[in-house]
Amino acid sequence: MKKDKLIVFFKGMAMGIADLVPGVSGGTIAFITNIYHELIDTIKSFNLNSINFLLKLNFKSFYDVTNLKFLLPLILGIITSIVFFVSFISNAFEYFPIHIFSLFFGLVIFSSISIIKSLISKNSILKLDSYLYMLFGIILGIIISMLNPLSVSNNLISTFFSGMIAICAMILPGISGSYILLILGKYFYIIEALKTLNVLIISIFGAGALIGILSFSRIISWLLKKHYKPSMFFLSGLMLGSINKIWPWKIENKNFSPFHYSEVLDESNYFIESIIIFLMAGFIIFMFDKRKSEIND
Repeated sequence: MKKDKLIVFFKGMAMGIADLVPGVSGGTIAFITNIYHELIDTIKSFNLNSINFLLKLNFKSFYDVTNLKFLLPLILGIITSIVFFVSFISNAFEYFPIHIFSLFFGLVIFSSISIIKSLISKNSILKLDSYLYMLFGIILGIIISMLNPLSVSNNLISTFFSGMIAICAMILPGISGSYILLILGKYFYIIEALKTLNVLIISIFGAGALIGILSFSRIISWLLKKHYKPSMFFLSGLMLGSINKIWPWKIENKNFSPFHYSEVLDESNYFIESIIIFLMAGFIIFMFDKRKSEIND
């Protein structure tokens, strides 16, 4: 039991690190580490029934109904990453963007392929609409990744709604909550609040995020239960469409080939290192798939 909680804690840390990087989704990491469905169902379990247990001080029933044995170590892992790695990720993102994005680029590519492969292997014949759902996800992911930042004032109301919108993106594979904050013009504002521990801004943002995640998780849970395969194809497409935003070689937010990148900036493109990191990401996904197969067997 302690080992399982520790594993969930580290998966939470991975989600927290991902959410700090613009262009990467914590939901993607949840997908990759095979906890996405449990995460959505756990969030959905917070309802009037569970709150009633809490008000009656029936903590054991509240603990069981809300699956806190899973959620608490996961949240602790996410918070641990955000608190201890926010400065590190900011600096690494500034000084080693190619290496970071090579890792996440590989994780998204290989995990998307893995999910699609598992869906295909379960059915020898798939309807055309399954691929159309994936295509729609790819198109939506590309459109979102190409949006330009907005100019939004830094008042408490906009901070609240930014939390609502960003958290919905964070639990969707392929859509980065950090990138949504960039689009809303709130990313550096929230990062600075985390660095300086601005309790007011963090609390308002957190309140918006809480309301957003409790509402949106119910929609996702319903879709996964009633329309599992179309939803999975769509989410896989969303992940693939998002890779435009995490292409490692960028100049002023525009994608370049590795070699053109070197010519323009007259500096190393770290191509060999990037390929190695990319393949390491593939190996990580392979190990997760192997672990999942062993559990299912």
